[in-house]
Amino acid sequence: MIEETVCGNGALGTLDRKLVDVYAAASKAASAEQRNRLAADQQRWLNERDACGKSTDDRAACVKERYLQRIADLQAQFRLVPSRGPFHLVCNKDPNNVLVAQYFETEPATARFTYDGRGLTAFIQRSGSGARYGGPNVSYWEHQGEASVVWFGRSMKCATK
Repeated sequence: MIEETVCGNGALGTLDRKLVDVYAAASKAASAEQRNRLAADQQRWLNERDACGKSTDDRAACVKERYLQRIADLQAQFRLVPSRGPFHLVCNKDPNNVLVAQYFETEPATARFTYDGRGLTAFIQRSGSGARYGGPNVSYWEHQGEASVVWFGRSMKCATK
């Protein structure tokens, strides 16, 4: 059913072709270990995209959001687009407790955060001031050089070095 939605919508078809190209570029840039994870992540993403078929809201809007986020995530993870950073932020005033942030020119805008041996992509969110990014297991709000971060449920205050 989702395939019919994608094929029947020109904009979604274009996003599908772009994802094929971005995925191929990510596969080429990935190490052997990363390629195994990339394939598993792609299957997980397909399941999420297909879940849009159960949506009672606008199915096409749901599918479009999934495509945009997957493309942006791959572009950020494999550094396929220009970026700013990395920036190192000291958290909870402990110089050994460092969060690394890198911002990517994707659509929607993304940031990659690395902390405690894990890396995650977060997506730009609306904010009255400062910069706010969010994603599964991470919330980041930076304002005037200080960041409030929630990382896998752990709250931290971080500042640039």
